[in-house]
Amino acid sequence: MSGKPKVLRVLYAARDMVFRDLFRALRQYCRGDVLDVGGWDFYLTAKQRKIGFDTWTTLECSEGKKPQIPDEKFKFVTGDGCNMQFADNSFDTAINIHVLEHVFEPIRMVLEIGRILKKGGRAVFLIPQNSALHCVPHHYYNFTRFWIEQVMATAGLRIIELEPLGGFWSSLAARFFHFFLQSFKYGYMSTADNRRNVFFYIFYPVMFLYALLSIPLNLMLSFGDLREEPNSHLVVAEKN
Repeated sequence: MSGKPKVLRVLYAARDMVFRDLFRALRQYCRGDVLDVGGWDFYLTAKQRKIGFDTWTTLECSEGKKPQIPDEKFKFVTGDGCNMQFADNSFDTAINIHVLEHVFEPIRMVLEIGRILKKGGRAVFLIPQNSALHCVPHHYYNFTRFWIEQVMATAGLRIIELEPLGGFWSSLAARFFHFFLQSFKYGYMSTADNRRNVFFYIFYPVMFLYALLSIPLNLMLSFGDLREEPNSHLVVAEKN
């Protein structure tokens, strides 16, 4: 992860801890020739977590995201995840972790994943429902489970697992954490044109303290979370 900014590395590490059920699903379903759509250097995490595979291909939109991984099992390909250059029925497993919200035509990406999977192949998705603004300006959507059910059926993918991860209170805790980054206009989560009015500066000490105290309180309440408002959905689907 050496190519990522420090704050981004922290956020990725927090994601991996909170969404640890993702790795249970990957250990259970990942096999054969794997395509990781938009995974950057997630291959390193997969190896560390002892995820099984024969070959691993990472598809990214630009050469600038190419990780330096000297491993004969790893291949990096530059291309469009909504219009892949792979042949039909090419992969045993496809992985798509917090990527759909960053493409303008997410339905096309799911359709493409369905196309390149072999019959009986599995796709593992992590799809946000309550994600805060991030990766600006390339953050377009959040998704409900109803959208997920519709798009998987359209792509010819049968849902094996659809698990809400987090809930109302844990998502609220994450929003309070992100408040600190956005209040300082951290580039990953804000833009220069977001203006603050005078009341922001007057109330900021109160906002800061309220957010700081709210994080542990909301994490405590998250033990009884509302599953209607997950942070993300873990989806495992099989090609019919």
